[in-house]
Amino acid sequence: MDFTLDPAAAAVDEAADEVVRRLEPDWESRFDGSGFDEAAWKAFVDAGFSAMPLPEAVGGDDLDVDSLRPLVTRAGRDAVVTPLLGTLAAGLTVREDLGAVAVAIGEPGSALGDPQATTVTAGGVVTGVKTGVLHADAAQNLLVTTDSGVAVVAADADGVTITRTTSSSGWGECTVRFDGVRADRVLDESVDRLVDVYRALLAAYASGLLTGAIARTAEHVSTRNQFGKPIAAFQAVGQQLADVYVVSATLDLVAVAAAWELAQGRDATVDLGTALYTVASELPATMRTMTHLHGGVGVDVTYPLHRYFSLAKDLARLVGGSDRTLGVLACS
Repeated sequence: MDFTLDPAAAAVDEAADEVVRRLEPDWESRFDGSGFDEAAWKAFVDAGFSAMPLPEAVGGDDLDVDSLRPLVTRAGRDAVVTPLLGTLAAGLTVREDLGAVAVAIGEPGSALGDPQATTVTAGGVVTGVKTGVLHADAAQNLLVTTDSGVAVVAADADGVTITRTTSSSGWGECTVRFDGVRADRVLDESVDRLVDVYRALLAAYASGLLTGAIARTAEHVSTRNQFGKPIAAFQAVGQQLADVYVVSATLDLVAVAAAWELAQGRDATVDLGTALYTVASELPATMRTMTHLHGGVGVDVTYPLHRYFSLAKDLARLVGGSDRTLGVLACS
């Protein structure tokens, strides 16, 4: 496999880096209200990122998931919280502008990639419960996976109940109940396609998150001195950093592979399952190691690493936890 970015992906990477570098994150923010960094999202929309997966006929760039992966990874590196994941997943699947949209895939007691329990009738009536729906309370439309297709449901439709749930980072995570809700339409697009694209984007974001945390940790251990030398020079610290690097390299590899396979129309089931199991089982533990290497400053809510750790815990729960994601991988 050639890991060199193609021209489109390289251009996206450069543009994303330029925009993210200009952001001024408030590391103490709990994302009250909308549930995300509104200034960052405005910058992303103004830069045209939200339209990139759409066809050129509607003002988009017609980019596939592999070309968009550098954008999501770059957002993860700086722990930027926006509706980017759901917006790109919707654009890649539906191929039209749905406005402020949230993707509703997860369900109680299941992992991303499990069969869907939410139902839709031939008349387009949706019934079920979705969990871990990011930024649903700030959305105009919900893109809902069911047992018989992908439904587009207005967020304010009769029978829709959106409840903000507790999260570690404070990002806008919701449980959405559909009690006999009439969908605006049920799309022909495959449910598996939406689930796979969303999982690939989550994996890319998680990979970027881990990369960003490692960069901050490497800088800290290289500049903090004990006994007259940087703590990075101690063997125990070096061993822990090596373990962290192995997890990061693994997650990056499977995230890259999954996005490439999806863009090529190939089966990405195994790599997606491996990526999400790594997110659930290894990402939080790896963040704990880096928090430990930072000492007391690592748990300070005003220090950036606190958000990285919080987002890692949220992502591990969002994908379904280690046991359930292992079950998905075993069935791949």
